[in-house]
Amino acid sequence: MSPLKLSLSSIYSMKISHTLLLLLFFTLSANVFFAQANIDQLNEQLTKAREAKDFEALANVYMAIADYEKERYSNHEKAFDYYTRAQEYFKLVQDSVKYYSVKQKIANHFRLNGQFAEALNNYKESIKFLKSSKDYDQLANCYLDIAILHSKNEDFDKQIKYLDSILMLKNKEPDTLFNIKFNFEKIKYFETVLDQDSAKTLCRRTYELSEKIDDDFNKGKSLFILGKYEFKAGKRKEALVLFKKAEEFLKNRSLDPIKLELYNQLALVYEGQKKYSDANYYIKRYSELNDSLLNRDRTEAINNLSFKYEAREKNNAIKLLEKENELVQNVNNQQRRALYVLGAGLALLALAIYFIIQFYRTKIQADTIISKQRDRLDKQKIKDLENEVKISSMQSVIEGQELERERIAKDLHDSLGGLLSAVKLQFEKVRTNEDYNNGEFDNAQNLLDTAVDEVRSISRNLQPGSLKNMGLVAAINDLVNRYVGDTYPDIDFQHYNISRDMDNMLATSIYRIIQELLNNAIKYAKASEIIMQLNKEDDEVVISFEDDGVGFNTKSFEKGMGLENVQSRVKYLKGDLQIDSQENVGTSYLIRVKI
Repeated sequence: MSPLKLSLSSIYSMKISHTLLLLLFFTLSANVFFAQANIDQLNEQLTKAREAKDFEALANVYMAIADYEKERYSNHEKAFDYYTRAQEYFKLVQDSVKYYSVKQKIANHFRLNGQFAEALNNYKESIKFLKSSKDYDQLANCYLDIAILHSKNEDFDKQIKYLDSILMLKNKEPDTLFNIKFNFEKIKYFETVLDQDSAKTLCRRTYELSEKIDDDFNKGKSLFILGKYEFKAGKRKEALVLFKKAEEFLKNRSLDPIKLELYNQLALVYEGQKKYSDANYYIKRYSELNDSLLNRDRTEAINNLSFKYEAREKNNAIKLLEKENELVQNVNNQQRRALYVLGAGLALLALAIYFIIQFYRTKIQADTIISKQRDRLDKQKIKDLENEVKISSMQSVIEGQELERERIAKDLHDSLGGLLSAVKLQFEKVRTNEDYNNGEFDNAQNLLDTAVDEVRSISRNLQPGSLKNMGLVAAINDLVNRYVGDTYPDIDFQHYNISRDMDNMLATSIYRIIQELLNNAIKYAKASEIIMQLNKEDDEVVISFEDDGVGFNTKSFEKGMGLENVQSRVKYLKGDLQIDSQENVGTSYLIRVKI
């Protein structure tokens, strides 16, 4: 028996002991503590490096913070900003190795955001340096990143070209984790060319490598891929064993697309075995995970839209500054040459020196005054341009959010497809089963009710139909009616002189502001009474919102996502926001928006 078969058979009989679970709990708790300690240490090091003006230390700390933001919080926008700063300082201290290392990480960010052309340019610059420095380990990583890029772009010829290039490198110290990543990318290629035997062989080899470094995620991924091949071959029992063990290895990956596919495969296996309760269980888990991934993807899509726009604007601003600097340098060079000529002329024309000095002194003073005036005008233009860019960016983000809400509302039926399919299967089973079971029919009925309620609730939250059909006041009344009951606070909504024909974007923004304030008051402030007023005064819409919740200290309070959204929309409407809050007393908001 081969070593792989022995290890696989031992896997199927493994059980996690209570001691190991307890150790895992304490390990996770310690990780949270040390993660906070780690970021505090990095911030302290950053402060010291700034005070000492140690550019090399600044570069290293910025790179460490960027890695932390990317790995710990998946905050690609912040990571990109810190990587850019680190790259500038590495260039300043002439550390080429780390400069191109950061450049490769920046290229990875472009690749993740779908900016393939920008990513490829950065990769190629890194390759030139790595070849000249003969850093074959890092060059192999760069080739693998480019292969992944071409795979995402469905250019499989270029993908296999770079994968083959990795095999030709003289890598003196092979990295097991790198080999695992390489194998998975090669497996993808074998799948595209329908070479299942090679893919299965490489998958078993990848599992053995994952065992060596005790990497649960890659072990689970390898078993899952093997299970899919067994399932396609009709070996459903073998596939089920592989899928269940893969699920055990992947249990700590809370939001990972591979678990979504795993739940779908498990549901299909159990459905084929006519174990409908088990199939229904995994379909429900599939639906719940799919909703979570959709919410995460929606947030990342909005952030990525903002990130791409800001990156493009930064590049444009850099190019503009470079042109301005070049123009100023040319002017300075011309003035310097003119002064040299003037000096030679003064030496030759001694008799007229006094008059020439007076003439050029006056000219220089005039040039200085003109230069100062130009500087003031340039600064004013830059400020105006920055304000226009901020408003344009904010408008793009808000409009993008509303479009994304509309898209998600339309696609909501597909996101709950799995759950509705389960209900359909359950009904079909009840109708065709001779031993009719009321319990199974009721279970299917409850699932159907849950799905319908969820569709209605999410659709109304994403895009209230009453806003377009009946106007802003009706939409807010509909929103208030959702919070009726003993578990919700008393809400008093008053309005005066609000037209139904209000501009759609203005009405939508006001609705979102009130929706966010209501959510904050109910969820965080724990209010028992809320008073809302919406009035039109001259050419302004005035929103007054008061609650008797826990309140907060406006000076030391850290703004959350909800309050940030409110402020962003008020700025977009060019309005004014005033907040008055006291701890254990309540909070009031006064918002004025020009019509």
